[in-house]
Amino acid sequence: MKTVVAFPLRLGLFWLLFFALFRLWFVLWFRHDWSPQEPLSAWSAFWHALPLDMSMAGYLLLLPVLFWFIGLLIGPRAYPVFNSLISGFNFLIITAFVFIFGANVFIYEEWHTPLNHRAVEYLSTPRALLDSMSFGFKLVAVGLFVGGVWLVWQVYKRIVERELYPKPISRWFFLVLPIWVGLLALAIRGGLGVMPINESAVYYSVHAFNNHAATNTAWYLAHSQLETRSTENHYRFMPDEEAAKLVKSLLSPKMDDAGAEIISPRPDSTPLNVVFIIMESMTAQVVEELGGEKGVCPNLSRLIREGILFENIYGSGYRTDQGVVSILGGYPAQPDQSIVLLSDKAEKIRSLPRILYEQGYSTAFFYGGELTFANIGVWLRNQKMEIIRSEPDFPSADKTQRWGVDDYKLLQHSIQEINQLRPPFLAAAMTLSLHPPFDVPYQSKWQNGGTEAHLFLHSAAFADYAIGEFFKTAEQQAWYNNTLFVLVADHGASHPGAAGMDDPRSRHIPLILFGKPISKEWAGRKVNVFGNHHDIPATVLHTLTGKPVYDFPWSRDLWDLNVAVNVYRNEANQKLDFAYYTNENGLGWLNRQGAGFYYFENKQWNWWRGQIDSTGQKQAKAYLQTLYEDFLKK
Repeated sequence: MKTVVAFPLRLGLFWLLFFALFRLWFVLWFRHDWSPQEPLSAWSAFWHALPLDMSMAGYLLLLPVLFWFIGLLIGPRAYPVFNSLISGFNFLIITAFVFIFGANVFIYEEWHTPLNHRAVEYLSTPRALLDSMSFGFKLVAVGLFVGGVWLVWQVYKRIVERELYPKPISRWFFLVLPIWVGLLALAIRGGLGVMPINESAVYYSVHAFNNHAATNTAWYLAHSQLETRSTENHYRFMPDEEAAKLVKSLLSPKMDDAGAEIISPRPDSTPLNVVFIIMESMTAQVVEELGGEKGVCPNLSRLIREGILFENIYGSGYRTDQGVVSILGGYPAQPDQSIVLLSDKAEKIRSLPRILYEQGYSTAFFYGGELTFANIGVWLRNQKMEIIRSEPDFPSADKTQRWGVDDYKLLQHSIQEINQLRPPFLAAAMTLSLHPPFDVPYQSKWQNGGTEAHLFLHSAAFADYAIGEFFKTAEQQAWYNNTLFVLVADHGASHPGAAGMDDPRSRHIPLILFGKPISKEWAGRKVNVFGNHHDIPATVLHTLTGKPVYDFPWSRDLWDLNVAVNVYRNEANQKLDFAYYTNENGLGWLNRQGAGFYYFENKQWNWWRGQIDSTGQKQAKAYLQTLYEDFLKK
């Protein structure tokens, strides 16, 4: 009987050791993410991780154990065949798992969330992924992968494959198979409880990193993949009718004259042009007027002094594909999905380009990278972008960065293209230089700092320089005086302050309106209401027309909100003043009371500033629930 127990136990022990070793790497690598209050609590992840680790090990043991017993039943002549079958299967799994657990470290460095289905979806455009890595990083990554597979395989052979079928061994031991299947089923399910195991079984801390360290990467990825195929609203906290009523009360009132005074009186009725500059990763952390590092973005500072700065704007998502749909389409990000990847749903979004196109505007979009990434190009075409320029449309000499065309060359080229547009027009240029590997053609005081944060600041300075040069050229063009410029980040960033994606600092972004049409009374003013970049379409459209907007159910008019909050200072209107953000971990909510993040797994709030009352907490949950229900029904 000992021989029947030895092989499954050795294989199970190997996988638990594998998970522990990669967890050790994860915990040590991200030691800067340990809880400041209880740094040693990260080590408790090894104990709390056992339920999910055992569940994952149970899955991985099922086939090898079945193969082993089938070989036992057939007899000694089948032993070599099943030895090879078990070895081959485990080698493939080891190779895949070394890649998955290694990739988890890279993904977590960028997103501060474990490897999930969203990352797998981006593998459909591998070039874009590879372009974010330097040659040295690629070389080291391949070396680590090959070395890791070799090392783990050696450990596997020492622990597991000493002797799979010891002699003598009886075929009658095959009768033990049902017992092993039952034990593995219990391990997979997580015991005899009513509900099968999930991530909440290993969440033990209010500090997000600790819970991520305890979560088995492979189990989380598989569960994430399955959940995305579900049509169930996993973010239901209350009856749908109650949630919808709460959300309806959160949308700002329509005030007919709220946006009319922003634009100076004009001698004719010629419609204004609109030019968007969608800035890659331009976090508030590098904008001095938003509390960021001084001296990084002097050109943005000039635009702020002469334009209008919205001080409390947050990106609801943390990826470019989420940001583009929010900025142009007014649709908030979802925790576990990216609507632009689902063409049938995304095409139902009514966007600012489509509305202005229907009103006679010509439209254009310029980007120095590949728009095949995350299906963005398809969505832009569906939204009536008549002219789209991306990396293949530029000469090789302009592709000075791994991601493609640097910001200076892109923005200068955009002016040439805009000169050919028939007014009125909407044009959008999306930058890319502020993105790893930060290989910008520029000199700054941060370039030799040696840290990722310094490289980020160096690239931010270049992006700001490119914007400054854009306006020097643009102001010489005939269309300049009749154009409203909208500058906003596609999303925030962790750097330079190493803020996690749950932290509102990583989501805080600049939103600047600039241009000659803005009235002198508004030049240099700051708007303090809370909002999101999906509030931009309604706000911009109201600015252009001076009329309230009803085309964007999820996009609030920030002019209306500003009047409601700062002029009519009643309690009901103060509740309208909020910002929302999300990721796979949970839901963020900010208002005048505070800033918090609600974690889905342990159902707890973490407060970054102040504390939002129970009404605000309920509103946040209702907002996500109703949004996701809307997403599912599209």
